[in-house]
Amino acid sequence: MFTLSSTPVRSALLITLTMLGAGTVRAGEIRNTAALRATVPGGPQVLIPSNTVTLRAQEPCTPSVTPDGQPGAARVISSAAPGTILIPYTVSVQGDQGGPVTLNASLLEPTEGVQVRVQDSAAADARELTSLTLNPGQSREVTVAVTVTRALTATLNVNLAATCGGRSDRVNVTQVRLRPVAALLLSHSVAPVLAQPGDEPTFTLTLPVSVPEGGSASLTVTLPAGLSYVPSSAQLGANGAPVTAAVSADGRQVTFTPGTVSAGQTLTVTYRARIGVDAVDGSGRERDLSATGVAIVTGPDGQVTRSNEASATVRVTPGVFDRRATLIGEVFLDVNGNGRRDPQDSPLAGARVLLASGVQAVTDEMGRYALRNLTPGPWLVTLDRDTAPFEPVPGFGPRVADVFALTRLDFALQQPSAVTGSGLPSGAGAPMNTTVRQGPLLITRSVAPTAGGGSVVTLTVSSARPVQDVTVTDRATPDSETRTFVLGVLYSTITLQYVTLTPAGSNDPDVLWREP
Repeated sequence: MFTLSSTPVRSALLITLTMLGAGTVRAGEIRNTAALRATVPGGPQVLIPSNTVTLRAQEPCTPSVTPDGQPGAARVISSAAPGTILIPYTVSVQGDQGGPVTLNASLLEPTEGVQVRVQDSAAADARELTSLTLNPGQSREVTVAVTVTRALTATLNVNLAATCGGRSDRVNVTQVRLRPVAALLLSHSVAPVLAQPGDEPTFTLTLPVSVPEGGSASLTVTLPAGLSYVPSSAQLGANGAPVTAAVSADGRQVTFTPGTVSAGQTLTVTYRARIGVDAVDGSGRERDLSATGVAIVTGPDGQVTRSNEASATVRVTPGVFDRRATLIGEVFLDVNGNGRRDPQDSPLAGARVLLASGVQAVTDEMGRYALRNLTPGPWLVTLDRDTAPFEPVPGFGPRVADVFALTRLDFALQQPSAVTGSGLPSGAGAPMNTTVRQGPLLITRSVAPTAGGGSVVTLTVSSARPVQDVTVTDRATPDSETRTFVLGVLYSTITLQYVTLTPAGSNDPDVLWREP
């Protein structure tokens, strides 16, 4: 009650109410009004109403983590160690206010070799997450990563706490039960690695037993076509004790049961497999055959641990069953035209011999060629006219040869008319001969034109005494490519020739050699 004297009386009163932070107000609205009664001396009582005051209470930022778990009543995850366990959680904000939420992952009982952290996802490239900002009613999926760096048998209580402002959700436990990783690493080898049909190479299976309690072991090998298990050949370890082997009806699978194994033991089983004639295919080429093994250890509690698959590969060569054929022969300038390689005939180096399949060979300095690994049967054999621009002796040109095993096919070519029987040029305007002498070696070089505008270059090499590793190099012209002839041993006179498509000029050949 207020008493007003000479102060004029107003018809309304404005009241301001302030809410103090020390109190607790529940969510909702509180409406309030006030009235001022005034008495004027000698006059009537005056009632002055105020404005309406509304108090609105707001719930502060309240974090929530799900699933919610207590140490004695938490969700359970089982995993092997070492390794990383990813635990999903959902963080949300309740109330009327949002804000930054601080996250903290921890172990209720710290354990050596175990680290935990909060990350933004379960991806391999996930980033560490220490806080996030959420609006009221908003939620976010996060992941707690538990990294175990050693083999461990333990129960971990992993907790995720969230704090926003003055409120928090502190206990959200997930129980992780760890067991050591029981990895069986099987290795498989064979000796020898190169074999032929009829051979019986020895295969070796090696298994370090890492199962904590050991157990009953079995090893199963799958053999490819071409390999068959040799009965009673399986042995255990170095002492050669026999191992029981069960073979499937088709002979492709063999299961060895060596018995009980202990933790820390290294199990070794050897066996032999015979290579059959079906291991060589129709082409007669080498072929790889791989035997694949896998091991299983069944523990005392019935738990089965399986190893990796391990392969051993043997390379099979055809041996006496080799059906591949080889075609050999010579390309030469036939002086007398009899189709046979006589001492006075000159070999043609650099001539290209072609098969219809595109396979080709180039003759060496002695005019020889070889085409290997051919399928037996008829082959059309021709000469490349660019590298051998001479007419063949009748009956010795391109023809079909029945190639089987080792077959010989020579190409006898007619001597160009510009070249005499000695291989030296003749006639007016013939290029001058070049003679080079180095040590015991004498080289005579001559050039003769051909009908197509090219040249035949003849190198006659002789030695006063036997020499080894003779290398003769020559150029048709100073700007043309080098022609090289290699002779293993030279103890007499030999004639070398090559053909050019354009006219050849004078040049001094080079020669290297080695004394015996």
